[in-house]
Amino acid sequence: MYLCNDTSANIYFQLPNCFKSEYSEFIDIFLKNKKLIPWFPSILIGESYTSALEFIQQVQPKLIVTNNTGIAYEAYEKGIPWIAGPYLNIVNSFSLLCLKEKFNCYGSFISNEISKNQIKSIVNPDNFKLYYSIYHPIILLTSRQCLLHQVIGCEKNRINDECIQKCNKSSSITNLKKVSLFIEKTKGNYHCIYNNNNFLNADIVTDLPDIFSSFFIDLRDVKTETKIEMDKSGIIKLFKNLLNGNPDSKKELNQIIHPSTDAQYKKGI
Repeated sequence: MYLCNDTSANIYFQLPNCFKSEYSEFIDIFLKNKKLIPWFPSILIGESYTSALEFIQQVQPKLIVTNNTGIAYEAYEKGIPWIAGPYLNIVNSFSLLCLKEKFNCYGSFISNEISKNQIKSIVNPDNFKLYYSIYHPIILLTSRQCLLHQVIGCEKNRINDECIQKCNKSSSITNLKKVSLFIEKTKGNYHCIYNNNNFLNADIVTDLPDIFSSFFIDLRDVKTETKIEMDKSGIIKLFKNLLNGNPDSKKELNQIIHPSTDAQYKKGI
């Protein structure tokens, strides 16, 4: 929370997949921290989806980011400006036009799976903001099933609501190509598998300088092989230096955040 007062950057807070048991606590967090922008995950099912709708009603946010289309439609119905999140995988101009004209979308992240040349060909609608995540852990899979049972064991033979709400464990596995993958289960969230290295793309800032309204960095504490040798305030300042054209900032970022990958930005789909 201290980052809200420590930087002029917009600060987003991702809500968990299931937060019914801590609903009041999350309401309180956002009412006391008006600078926080709610970020809704892809998967919200049953009571969790209902809680998310009640959260919107109680908090009345001025802007949201959502990877969930049900929440996007609710924001559209209520006249709340909403940004299409990166997991919606927007890759072309027609998708952007549809979001704006059919659902009054405020702006959208462009997929991290497409290359520089593919991004360059996208036509942005008038008065529509484009976003791009230049640093984040790469999520490969989200599952409601337990992915840790066969890896580290558990006394339970089936997953239940208590597992979703309270389990907080992590581990790693190695695939047939000898590459490590990281499994994480945090309180209130489903199981996730992450790539071994985080995504870092500092080149896009100078490659495509006039396309994006904002660049995004993910500062969640997700354990991968990528090491970050600086606190979060320092990381934000380094990325600000990059946006301000500091000639040494790209080199510094690669030294502070390592190892990393930007393979999809070069390869595309």
